[in-house]
Amino acid sequence: MNPKNLSPKQLSFYTALALAVPVSILLYAVEKRWLFAVISFLILLAGAYVLISFVLDNFIYRKIKLIYKFIYQTKATKREETYYKYILPKKVSEK
Repeated sequence: MNPKNLSPKQLSFYTALALAVPVSILLYAVEKRWLFAVISFLILLAGAYVLISFVLDNFIYRKIKLIYKFIYQTKATKREETYYKYILPKKVSEK
C-alpha cells in the first residue's frame, strides 16, 4: 500500500475504517457485547465508506471538470501554435 497512489475508493475505505474501529471499540467498552460492537462496526464502516466515497468522487470530479474546461478554453489552434512556435520567436529576435 503506497499512500501516494491511493485511489479515491481506497482512501474512502481507509478513512471509514479509521472511523469505525475506534467507535466500535468504544461501544464494546461501554456495552460489553461483541455482537453489538461487530454490527455497529459493519454499519459504521459501510455508511462512512459510502458517504466519504460520494463526497470524494464529487469533489474530485468537480475539480477535474474545472481543469479540463480551463484547458479546453485556453487550447491554441494549429494556426496559433504555428505562430507561437515559428513566427513569434523570429519577430522577437529581430529587435
